[in-house]
Amino acid sequence: MKTYKNFFTTLVFTILISITSSFAQTTQEEYNYITKGYKVQLESGLDMKKGYSFKDLGNSTVTSGYEKRTTEFKALLKEGQSKPVAIMMIYRRTDIANGAVIYVCIPGPDAPKEIWQQTMDFVSANFKNNDTMLQTIIWGLMNFGSKEASK
Repeated sequence: MKTYKNFFTTLVFTILISITSSFAQTTQEEYNYITKGYKVQLESGLDMKKGYSFKDLGNSTVTSGYEKRTTEFKALLKEGQSKPVAIMMIYRRTDIANGAVIYVCIPGPDAPKEIWQQTMDFVSANFKNNDTMLQTIIWGLMNFGSKEASK
């Protein structure tokens, strides 16, 4: 079972790295904003982070039995730049009231190793021991990567 989980984690990161080739570098501040600050912004009704905007990149849905889960992708754009500094992947369980919502930062390929390690640690901690969650993010990333590659 552990090998199965390691395979999925490796697959997720292979997909992540392959779809980030056209990104600018991701900073620690941008990583923190995507994984923590955006949620606070939404819950508190705050304005968008100054100097940044989001561009919707699409979403994907996985239905397994009675469970319905989605992944949504948004490019975080810094004012004056055309390349995203990072991609925010929003994982949602939508079949139940107050289902899980998790914000994942997909850093740019030139981001420091420490930021990529934080992403690995974050995904490992938040999606471990749940095959449906892993399948949802893999399916979402595959769809996203395919759409991005065809542009």
